[in-house]
Amino acid sequence: MLAFLHILTGTIALISGALSFSVTKGSNLHKKFGLAFVVSMVVMAISGSLLAFLNAEKLNMVAGLVTLYLVVTAYLTVHTYKVNLTIINSAFMTLGFVVGFYAIYTGITSLISGVTSIDGNPIQVIIVFGSISVLAAALDIRAIKKRRLSRKQQLIRHVWRIGTAMFIATASFFLGQSQAIPEPMRNTVTLAGPVLLVLGVTAFWLFRVSIWGLKRRT
Repeated sequence: MLAFLHILTGTIALISGALSFSVTKGSNLHKKFGLAFVVSMVVMAISGSLLAFLNAEKLNMVAGLVTLYLVVTAYLTVHTYKVNLTIINSAFMTLGFVVGFYAIYTGITSLISGVTSIDGNPIQVIIVFGSISVLAAALDIRAIKKRRLSRKQQLIRHVWRIGTAMFIATASFFLGQSQAIPEPMRNTVTLAGPVLLVLGVTAFWLFRVSIWGLKRRT
């Protein structure tokens, strides 16, 4: 049941994420697809992390928790509610540091011990996930101190975090679960193409909002 929920919400996340990237930014469609992406990603990340924990898969557990952290903080950045966001952001910042340092420690100690792979992937992958988590948490310190970010800062924070989460989800499916794709379709274009596309689109919007902001729907 948990595995089915993970697969179902992962599929919804990939579809809604792609649609959110494609439609006019700031439009009602963007908001609806974006909300569907966030909700499905949260459920997918939690279920995936729990599955990984039960199966003693350290890398997959870290990937799920980092994804959860990035998605929630990206969403909260552009959705201000009448609640104490400082407490919520501080809690997720703590999660980011804990998961990040755990991942880096696991990776480094494994390398020292002569271990070269984890969950079927190079051991360096978990160090990369840990580094992303620590970086995001370190940036949270500045955001919490400032209490209120400018519109441009909000957009940059939102774009890179949501884009990185989408990248993790896309890479996990197309590269990490390539056996689920029919064999005739397994080639460089169908496997690596979507992953590179997410990176390219994220980089474009980071450049776009960094230079011009997003003063109108785009």
